[in-house]
Amino acid sequence: MVRYLFLAIILLTLAAAGTYVYLGGMREPRVTLETTAAPVYLAGQPYHGSVRSEAFGQLFRKAKDVQTQQQLRGDLANLYLNDSEAAHDTITAFIGLAVADTTQSLPSGFRYRLVPAGQRVVVARLTDVSYLLAPNKLYPAALAAVKARKLTQRGDLYLERFGTDGASEMWLGVK
Repeated sequence: MVRYLFLAIILLTLAAAGTYVYLGGMREPRVTLETTAAPVYLAGQPYHGSVRSEAFGQLFRKAKDVQTQQQLRGDLANLYLNDSEAAHDTITAFIGLAVADTTQSLPSGFRYRLVPAGQRVVVARLTDVSYLLAPNKLYPAALAAVKARKLTQRGDLYLERFGTDGASEMWLGVK
């Protein structure tokens, strides 16, 4: 019996490792310092409150549903306007999709928001990585680059973008 338990543990471990690799968990982000050349148009919903709130999670699900049902064309995108750790778990955010322009009709409760061009940002990019794994790879890479380059974070610009093609990026505003 113990022999089968040991075999089952090994098989489950191999399956978990295989899934992690399949989802892109072994890929490392590419990090650059850039000044944005074009504005980013977002269509979504604002949020202010606890990151642990059910309402916060519902905004992500709503954005994914809008994308899946093709009510809007664009990449999943989340704009965070403060650091939740510094604000004691309270976040100010805009959750939705990055869209090409502001001509699409918006679903109920959605509105447009603009991230203007000319932002100085550290950009971490990944390709062929699931959007479920990407944030845990992008944030540490961007924060490490800020520290390594001795830059100062602005604290009011964190933009995540998850493309339907498996490309993900995270912008971290710097001074």
